[in-house]
Amino acid sequence: MPFSQCGSLVPRIGDENVVATAWERFLQDRPWSGGGVRDVVLDSWQRCRSEAVDPALRSAPGAASERLRQLQWQNRDLCAAARPVLDGLRDILRECGTLIMLCDQSGTIIDLNGETRARSAGEDINLATGGCWSEAVIGTNAIGTAIATAAPVQIYASEHFCMDVKRWTCAAAPILDPLARTLLGVVDVSGVKESFHGHTLALVMAAAKQIEGELARHDGLLHGRLLARAIDDFSRYASDCVVLFDHRGRVVKTTGSVQSAREQHGVRLPFEIGGQVPGLNLAQPELDRRQQRPEWLRPEWQRLIRDEDGELGTLLVIPLGAARRPPAPSSVKPAAAPEETDPFAEIIGSSESLRMAKSRARRIAPLDLPVLLLGETGAGKELFARAVHRSGSRPGGPFVAVNCGALTRELLASELFGYSEGAFTGARKGGLPGKFEQADGGTLFLDEIGEMPLDMQPHLLRVLQDGIVVRLGDTRERKVAVRIVAATNRDLLAEVEAGRFREDLFHRLCVVSLKLPALRERPGDIEAVIAHLNERLAGKYGCPPKQLSPGAREALLRYRWPGNIRELQNVFEAMFALSEGEAIDDSLLPPHIAADMLAAPPAAALPALPGRLEDLEQEAIQLAISRANGNLSRAARALGIARSTLYVKLAAIKDGAAAR
Repeated sequence: MPFSQCGSLVPRIGDENVVATAWERFLQDRPWSGGGVRDVVLDSWQRCRSEAVDPALRSAPGAASERLRQLQWQNRDLCAAARPVLDGLRDILRECGTLIMLCDQSGTIIDLNGETRARSAGEDINLATGGCWSEAVIGTNAIGTAIATAAPVQIYASEHFCMDVKRWTCAAAPILDPLARTLLGVVDVSGVKESFHGHTLALVMAAAKQIEGELARHDGLLHGRLLARAIDDFSRYASDCVVLFDHRGRVVKTTGSVQSAREQHGVRLPFEIGGQVPGLNLAQPELDRRQQRPEWLRPEWQRLIRDEDGELGTLLVIPLGAARRPPAPSSVKPAAAPEETDPFAEIIGSSESLRMAKSRARRIAPLDLPVLLLGETGAGKELFARAVHRSGSRPGGPFVAVNCGALTRELLASELFGYSEGAFTGARKGGLPGKFEQADGGTLFLDEIGEMPLDMQPHLLRVLQDGIVVRLGDTRERKVAVRIVAATNRDLLAEVEAGRFREDLFHRLCVVSLKLPALRERPGDIEAVIAHLNERLAGKYGCPPKQLSPGAREALLRYRWPGNIRELQNVFEAMFALSEGEAIDDSLLPPHIAADMLAAPPAAALPALPGRLEDLEQEAIQLAISRANGNLSRAARALGIARSTLYVKLAAIKDGAAAR
């Protein structure tokens, strides 16, 4: 072994220069027999090398603010359990100039407290809320190394892998799920290296145990309520396999034969208490749960269990013997709606142009032919591609997406075809499969195909013709079976005529095509999309849906949305996140949309009739129904009244017309 190791739990300050020399020789791949490098540190350096971590990295990457809020919401139980413990730790370390952090299981900092000067110094390397400190992205550090080893660790100064982190010292301990014993997060204390003290490791280890104890107490209370609600159902379905999951998708109780469920229905359930099924984790957004839901998990088997305080968990009733669908018990609610089984249900709207696009996509999906999606940026091409995949002949296969316009020629080649070990400087040890290999048995979505460099196109054409991939730097041929769905916002025929796109590749990709309407071509769908986004963001941010002021609603309905659904989604989420309370008002409109509203001619909403109030009301109702394409529920929402009230008013209008 070129490096000698030593196994101490706490680093020694006196070894700093020795470790620094060893690190330099390690980077140069030169042997070192001087000792002084702890086992845990050397093992971490070797993992960093295998992950091609750049030792010159100046700071950790950071999560976007929206993503950070989502992580904090998904880890709200962990945050709540940790808060009093971390407050106590802060009081102990008040004069030490350190930062106290809580991270999720990926190493992203979701809560941070500490002394102001330490915070300012930490921001230089993104040791701040939202910073990601996984070993794979920022090298050896206490947070990432504790995750990699699932053990407490203290890292001092030169033991860090990346240069600009070497002025820091940190101690971290993993927080484990008290039921499943899987990693939930990490508690960490960090400071500049002068703040090092050996007792810090003991403090974070004690803090992690306290947090685990608080989580266990909280779980015990919730599981008691859950079992009380579900106990009758275990007797009701005594001849079936019944599995009770808590709100995080962990197995709490089972009855019946899981083995029989496996044999009859292909069920792949964890046998042990605490085993988790990600698709049943109610802490995650519904869209994420749906994407993680295993193929064997049928919607009709699931029942949500709730009480007056909210959702407690999921009851899974798997019929054994004569497969029957169990009736919904009184204490539970069906978890699946009919639209969840329709892959196109996530594409919101009922306009004629969208309905025709969906209808054609449904006919195309089972044919297993290459598909070319045509539409403007943000029109929902990837959403259609995913729906075509899930409606096709291999819905259980992988769906892999790559943006051909977002990568350089060299990166795109390695992304699509993969590379072998030593193919280029920095190539990962053992090589890496490309997107074609990753999508084998499923669908490869080539977004922005019109942006692909001309000299790359023959290589793509060969794979499409022969179904054979050769990695960069390799000679071995690998057979792949992949369905291609491509997408572009360009006129590819014009690109062919201009010599920027190969005609033979165009004909290979465009076996069948599907034109997606722009949002401005289906204005009647805008309100339905807004309602859908409102519900989804309410789940994401953990709050009720918000009311739009009339002015804000009118501005969003009038705007032409050149960026289509993507632009509407981004604008509405920003307004939703920035709003205070339960309403979104005109002041939150982006300046360009507010200016567009002011510049527009007055809406033809209510003609200036000198008639009675009821005549004006009738005009408003008719206009709302027209804008909603006859959908009375949407019309009622636009008018700010209940649907039942709208029915009453329509009946009165009808009676009045008959009397005249």
